Amino acid sequence: MSLPFAEPLGVRTHAATRVTAHAHRVSLAAILGLAAYLNFWALDRNGWANTYYAAAVRSMMRSWHNFFFASFDPGGLVSVDKPPLALWVETASAKIFGYSGVAILAPEALAGVGAVALVYLLVVRHFGRVAALLAALALAVSPVSVAVSRDNNPDALFVLLLVLAAYCGVRAVESGRLRWLLGTAVVVGLAFNTKMLASLVVLPGLALAYLFFAPVARRVRLWHLLIAGLVLFAVSAVWIAAVDLTPAVDRPYVGSTSDNSALSLALDYNGLGRVLGQSGGTSTGGGLGGAFSGTPGVFRLLNDALGDQGGWLLPLAVIGGVSACVAAVRARRRLQLGALTIVGVWFAAAAAVFSLSSGIIHTYYISALAPASCALVGIGAVALWRDARRSGLWALFPLSAIVLTAWLELVLLRRSGYLPWIQTIVITGAVLAVAGIATQFLRGHLTDRVAALVAAGAIASAVAAFLVAPAAWSQSTLTAAVDGVFPGAGPNFVSGLGVSSSGVAGGVGGFVRPSGGAGRGGFAPPAQGGGGFGPPTGAPPTGGTQAGVPGGVRGGAFGGGDTADVTAALAYAKAHGGSKRFTLIVSSEQTAASSVIAGEPVAAMGGFTGRETVLTSSYLARLVRSGEARYFLLGSGSGMGGGFGASNAAVQTITSTCRLVSSSAWSSTSTSTSGSSLYDCRGRAAAIAATG
Repeated sequence: MSLPFAEPLGVRTHAATRVTAHAHRVSLAAILGLAAYLNFWALDRNGWANTYYAAAVRSMMRSWHNFFFASFDPGGLVSVDKPPLALWVETASAKIFGYSGVAILAPEALAGVGAVALVYLLVVRHFGRVAALLAALALAVSPVSVAVSRDNNPDALFVLLLVLAAYCGVRAVESGRLRWLLGTAVVVGLAFNTKMLASLVVLPGLALAYLFFAPVARRVRLWHLLIAGLVLFAVSAVWIAAVDLTPAVDRPYVGSTSDNSALSLALDYNGLGRVLGQSGGTSTGGGLGGAFSGTPGVFRLLNDALGDQGGWLLPLAVIGGVSACVAAVRARRRLQLGALTIVGVWFAAAAAVFSLSSGIIHTYYISALAPASCALVGIGAVALWRDARRSGLWALFPLSAIVLTAWLELVLLRRSGYLPWIQTIVITGAVLAVAGIATQFLRGHLTDRVAALVAAGAIASAVAAFLVAPAAWSQSTLTAAVDGVFPGAGPNFVSGLGVSSSGVAGGVGGFVRPSGGAGRGGFAPPAQGGGGFGPPTGAPPTGGTQAGVPGGVRGGAFGGGDTADVTAALAYAKAHGGSKRFTLIVSSEQTAASSVIAGEPVAAMGGFTGRETVLTSSYLARLVRSGEARYFLLGSGSGMGGGFGASNAAVQTITSTCRLVSSSAWSSTSTSTSGSSLYDCRGRAAAIAATG
């Protein structure tokens, strides 16, 4: 006997046990409503979120030139560190609804809801309504997914495109039609123009599934894949080619590169550099991943940086996915195997990259893993129900999935010390599930229908209990602003939760908390949080998210000056012959962001952190000679003038050739509020050029 709600669509089942179409629609609507609530409620609380991208939207609204090249500043000096698709969508929204934080954030929030709907459509075709509803629900309450959906980083749109590519791939494998495969290629190409090489995590599964399971001759499959590959290359390369073929003097400098090349941005900073380690952009040298997501290794996804963002259901996803694959192989279900190949290889590829990469891996990057993980949760839950009904050795699948998932959730909950009552729910749900599965060994005393219902109740109680913790973490994003630069949910990311950082002495189960406490993935922040990447031990970031930058970052490692300094220096430059195009050029884009959002003609010469040499001596001399640039504000305590900015050659050029403006002339105090220095480069073009 089988319960019909566990069957794929199109399988005829007994009406008395079938989930009615009405109940199904109500359930799906409720899940989508929950996703919309978590993504949209009090969205205005996040302000401008990541001011770096919010400033770029403001600049991109000013001209088609800025729009196409994704210029950070209104004068078109430097582009942002990502391809433009997500910013194009956000700019279009701001153009239609007016420039505001909500207008910029809404497309990403909507993309998050769309991803939930698409995961449902992806799963329901071959694994049934219950599997699809569970997959959608798991994604709707996934902490990392909710966090990125409430931010203006490009990740929510990126995730939506990955899920859409997987859905199109499933349709291509079903039919063997080239048009579906080409559609898949186009969507992956769009994902590439959102986050570049990160989009390739979904590609191996798509190619393998079509190669082995599409219902056409092998020769035809190979030709189709070749054509699709060419389409993917064309869609992916069109923006890069347009940028790199445009003369450098006619476009912004490509941010986060050392050679002003969009191809370099794709292959290095947003590509292999993330895996192998890099020294540009927001990094401080190879292996910065240890500062954001913990030491690379097999169990990285379970550490205290990534675990509570996307690791809650990993054992259930892995074991359930294996069970579903075994069942599909035994039954020779071609379409299920094709879909499982797409989702499973996507999951494996993303998990391997995020676990083992030594470059920059921010915690929120695992949002690209979440849809595949949640799809396997839904598919696996139904597969585990079937295993529980069969009892015998098959019961090892559901028993191991339940025990390991419960153990991991207890580790994560005890590690954070947040909402301890959830532990009781997890334990209760797991105990009830194990007891229900144990009754299957008494099959001689149960009818098939009763045994099936008991097994279904056991799996349902476990899944329901296991979803409580991620839902609670996701709900925390509604109580305070999401960190604009590093979005996340739960006590490590949302201020004001009053979480104890004591955790469990020595860690739990081998996952040891780094010395110093709650930091993010092993990076122990400074005692006062002034220049680190996270809050001080045992306390939330001071004041929560300020202008989209976490308290430990603003004015510290990623800073390069103070807003008051920029305002004062800008006023002086306007009153003393500053250029209209670049009235003031400051240390870093984070320093300039507030002024750019306000519509001021401010640019940045050191990229996001102030470390990058954007202005070569010859280019700098040309700007000064033409009168397009004159005044430069350089920070001394962080950003450009020191710390990260010490390696920026343009700083040395300006400080050695240009006139230092007395702080008493431009600052409201005898010294600037952060030790910034203002330089006047008028008439120094020849001296600047000579330094090159």
